[in-house]
Amino acid sequence: MKRPIPLPNYIVTIALILLGSMTSAPQSILATQQQPSYKPPVDPAAVPPRVKAMVEAINQRARELGLIAISDDPETAAFVRRRLNAQLSEDFEKLHSIDIEKLIGPSLAALDYRVLADVTADLKTRATRIKYNVPVLQFAGKGEKIRYEDNPEHLATMLPELSGLIKSFLSSPVFRLSSPNDVELRLRAGRDLDSIIKLSEAINKIAKRSTKTAALR
Repeated sequence: MKRPIPLPNYIVTIALILLGSMTSAPQSILATQQQPSYKPPVDPAAVPPRVKAMVEAINQRARELGLIAISDDPETAAFVRRRLNAQLSEDFEKLHSIDIEKLIGPSLAALDYRVLADVTADLKTRATRIKYNVPVLQFAGKGEKIRYEDNPEHLATMLPELSGLIKSFLSSPVFRLSSPNDVELRLRAGRDLDSIIKLSEAINKIAKRSTKTAALR
């Protein structure tokens, strides 16, 4: 007749069995759980020539104006600059690819507000990043602050205005010319960028509210 296992030993036995099953779990599962998210850097060869030219122009102008500080560690400075240039190239290319007019379609009645919310949120993020990563577009005390009301009744005019601001900013001579007298051009480009940020934020609020309203119907 078998003797019953005392309760403490029984608990220890069960624990050892469970521990053994955990340690023998497939390595692929553990690797999947521990795998960090990673976004590969932008391949310089994949950057469109027009975007590469824009980034090179604004960097050259910043160097001429003494807006890029010289680091004591050239290798670190070069690494940081490469990463910034890669991000700037991606952001500028995204601005080029956003077609607000196509998004509108034949009428506002067919507008997908969820898509509009995603597009304007991404646009605001990228425009803000460009603003703070491009020294030649940064000015103190640029006059009256830009404001837009998030009024859905104005959406029909706000979307074409946003499209026009993007085109105006990307076609600025600042990205092609280098002149000691380009302060006015840089001010105009900076103001276009601020307007893109503020207007995309206002449209984003309208789109989010419209999405919630449609979901409640």
